[in-house]
Amino acid sequence: MDTRILLCLTLGTALMAGEPPALRWPKVLRIGVEDVKPGKEAAHQKNEFAWSKVFAQAKSPYHFLGLVPVVGSNQATWVWFYDSLAGLEAQQAYMEKHPALKAQVEALALKDAEFITNYSSVAYVLRGDLSRDIGTLVPRFYWTSTIQVKPGHDAEFTAGAKKYAELYEKAGLKPRWGVYQAVAGTANPTFLWVVPLHSLADADATMADDEKMARSAGPEELKGLSKLVADCFLREDAQLLAVDPKMSYPPADDMAADPEFWKVWTAKPAAKAAAK
Repeated sequence: MDTRILLCLTLGTALMAGEPPALRWPKVLRIGVEDVKPGKEAAHQKNEFAWSKVFAQAKSPYHFLGLVPVVGSNQATWVWFYDSLAGLEAQQAYMEKHPALKAQVEALALKDAEFITNYSSVAYVLRGDLSRDIGTLVPRFYWTSTIQVKPGHDAEFTAGAKKYAELYEKAGLKPRWGVYQAVAGTANPTFLWVVPLHSLADADATMADDEKMARSAGPEELKGLSKLVADCFLREDAQLLAVDPKMSYPPADDMAADPEFWKVWTAKPAAKAAAK
């Protein structure tokens, strides 16, 4: 699971009094990835924290998640989320209407050039027919797969994804994943498969569920699923990403759902000692 993304996947959160948070997959993602210079990770994080703060101080309505790989290349990933592709244009218009914020961001971007070697981004739209509910899990990690499909084989991918969910449910398991299709910024057709995790123990549980599904499905079903994959996949890249609170600008509901995790944003400033 890779994210040439990523996953800045910030999930929208809805809180109801007396109930745990219910999460939903955003309809559109813009995922940006920076290649960070070796040894510059701490300085880069500091600059990105300043970036997050200027958005918070401006009370920008456009939130994002920052993520770093648990293993893999020295990269940083951001995910912005929108209700539609028009949201990307609306965000740009917002920046133009707030010149002070724009100037601060441009200065931080110039500083960022000291710490990175490359930046790329991809836009994705939700495939609601292939995605499954997140439930009340509060994500701190994301396990993602970026899947490049052979041209003209979208139908096989869709059939395989639906079959996989069917076998999962048949085994008495609850699927919990989001599937997105790229619309700009990368080769098409490309799909992003996202599994939210609260801790890395959830990754172990996910692999155990895959094994349970395989035992329940039996060899013939697995053979058919494998054929669908072989027929339509060109490449699959996996990535395990951790949300970095300092590099994120989280919505208020996300912070309310997991205040300890977001304590760099939720902690109240220490009271000043009274003057003697």
